[in-house]
Amino acid sequence: RLVRGFDYYTHTTFEFVPTLVDNAQATILGGGRYDGLVEELGGQPTPGIGFGSGIERLLIACDAEDAFAGPTARVDVYVVDVSTAGAARGLTAELRAAGIRCDRAFDGKGMRAQMKAANRAGAPLALIVGDDELVAGQVTLRPMLGSFEDQRDQITIDRTDLVSGIRRALDDLAHQEKDPSR
Repeated sequence: RLVRGFDYYTHTTFEFVPTLVDNAQATILGGGRYDGLVEELGGQPTPGIGFGSGIERLLIACDAEDAFAGPTARVDVYVVDVSTAGAARGLTAELRAAGIRCDRAFDGKGMRAQMKAANRAGAPLALIVGDDELVAGQVTLRPMLGSFEDQRDQITIDRTDLVSGIRRALDDLAHQEKDPSR
């Protein structure tokens, strides 16, 4: 049973009605073809098609189907930018171009908040860049295993060695997960 409450539809109407886990049904999207609508509003005869969607219903349907089961992709490196120069954008672009999965904060929060975001993202490695690192042409890499506040295992690498240094650090972390005695 299809119900479209607008009399300007001509010929085709459609609805997307998923059957949810509890057999409940709710239209999440509906629409149709309306050949005479533009002309009725004073324009030239123009065929058209359109639809409307209920975001709440769509979210309920996605939730019922476990469409939000978890992150879609793993993040290898989270760029933590505490510099006044805003270096994260360039670093993130460079890492992505090299095939390293990375993310960064976009809200300009402090280091602690960004480190918490890196932890939530599940990144095994944080790349930290501040004004001192920029002046020295370096970046700091901090493993996120355990407490992100533990600075003992962090290393500083030259900016020119960024991609290969991150790959080495990720490889070392992968070996440590396999053999914790390393």
